[in-house]
Amino acid sequence: MLFKKGGVVPDDYGLSLTVFAVEATEENPVTAGTPLKLDNSGEYQVLKCQDGDAIQLVAKHAVQSKDQPLGAYAYSFSRNNEFTYSGDISIGDSIVADGNGGVKRAADVDGNPVDNGTYVALVDAGKSKVEVLLP
Repeated sequence: MLFKKGGVVPDDYGLSLTVFAVEATEENPVTAGTPLKLDNSGEYQVLKCQDGDAIQLVAKHAVQSKDQPLGAYAYSFSRNNEFTYSGDISIGDSIVADGNGGVKRAADVDGNPVDNGTYVALVDAGKSKVEVLLP
């Protein structure tokens, strides 16, 4: 057989993102293949997964500083998109349509946050824009 069947190739992963590993140092680098999770404390920030954490991303290469951009394969997300938002919104929130052509924080009737699988990764308050990871 000329070609091997199956196997993992980069196109199989879908969405790739540039993120920042806030824990990465020379002594404690993030290496290629490290399981990662999104960190709600900053824009496009990630942490190394701990015991029992759901894997949301995987590092494509090594970084040794929180300031080095890190390419990562994203799981459970298929796209990212920019939207105009209304109301209060924070990194880590889920979003829904606001009925005016934009989005707002997903909440129940009592105003409690609701997780619907979307994830606000960046908030630009000056432009009323958010970048959202979508399932």
